[in-house]
Amino acid sequence: MIYFGRSHSSSSVHEKVIRELEGLGPDCRQLRDLRATAEQSRDAVYDGDFAALGKVMIENTQAQERLHPDLVSRDAREVIEIAKHHNALGWKVNGAGGEGGSLTILTGTLSHVKRAMIREIEAANPLFKNIPVYLSRTGLRTWERLPDEAG
Repeated sequence: MIYFGRSHSSSSVHEKVIRELEGLGPDCRQLRDLRATAEQSRDAVYDGDFAALGKVMIENTQAQERLHPDLVSRDAREVIEIAKHHNALGWKVNGAGGEGGSLTILTGTLSHVKRAMIREIEAANPLFKNIPVYLSRTGLRTWERLPDEAG
């Protein structure tokens, strides 16, 4: 995950999106495209198909751009170009888009390629910072502590 060096600020962009979508209804193409990516992402994860997940992440970002071009910031576009250059499997603007915030990149299995990509991203802008995130092979696990019976 690449943090763009400033907190997420999307309210003004959201106001533009809402104005443009008013009257189109909940089944308009732009919203339908975003909804479809949620189900496709779930299915790719269930199947363990990271190539498919990467494609859906890209489709989600493109669907955000169709809602309004400002949802995918200039910083996000710059990082996406670097990720493309390093053959990333996918990328997705986190949250609701706009300026600031972060972008998640899904890389392939070659760690030296990932490290080179991160170096290039962080060199492109001193504000860009990698926040290491890893997919767990076992999924989310929780532990529960039972009350001490003796106490």
